[in-house]
Amino acid sequence: IGAFQKLKCVYFESQLNRWRWEYEHEAKKLRFEISYNQLSKEHRPIVMGDFFFRDNEMLLDVRSFERAVKAIDFFDKRINRRAAKVTKIRIVNRLFDGNDPSNKELLQPPYDYFFDRDDILIPDPNETAKLMAEISSQHSDLEGRLAALQACWSEKAKQPLPEIEEIPLYIYEEGIGRLKAALTFRNIEALQHWQGNKNANQFDLMESVIDSFLKDNYEI
Repeated sequence: IGAFQKLKCVYFESQLNRWRWEYEHEAKKLRFEISYNQLSKEHRPIVMGDFFFRDNEMLLDVRSFERAVKAIDFFDKRINRRAAKVTKIRIVNRLFDGNDPSNKELLQPPYDYFFDRDDILIPDPNETAKLMAEISSQHSDLEGRLAALQACWSEKAKQPLPEIEEIPLYIYEEGIGRLKAALTFRNIEALQHWQGNKNANQFDLMESVIDSFLKDNYEI
């Protein structure tokens, strides 16, 4: 809260009991597809997200993957990690039409409709480790083990993404690049579904990216 009080782009919204983050003041330096200077004055200030506290956690609601990534970098530089660190992210793998009246209520904060429910896919790291161990135990040679593990992950990638999921983050150990890639592919799949390609999945998208890279960089 002390860090929030020092920022001009954050203020306390008493009606929601949340700290509101706006695309103003210090946040104007963040680079989006449409820059701050390109925004008409009647559209300012844009609300980027809302912070709120629950039990021993601080949560941030944002409406896009890009804002989530920008927020992690922006606030990690301004909040001492001994006070708060990013540990996980919950995702709605779906695009919404902001002009559709039926979506109006869903797109207004708070977003409890999406995240305060029991059907969110939360991976169990112990189950994943157990599955990997079982697959590895079935093959004595390294080549066969790696092939079996690859086949397992490929099958998982062919499954449609859950509408709402939670994934753990290890950005302090791995950097933020892995998160950016994961969100980029989720955004592409959601866009494909939006455009009518309901069969699009992470496996096909990854193959498409690899094929495109090879064609652009090598003669095939």
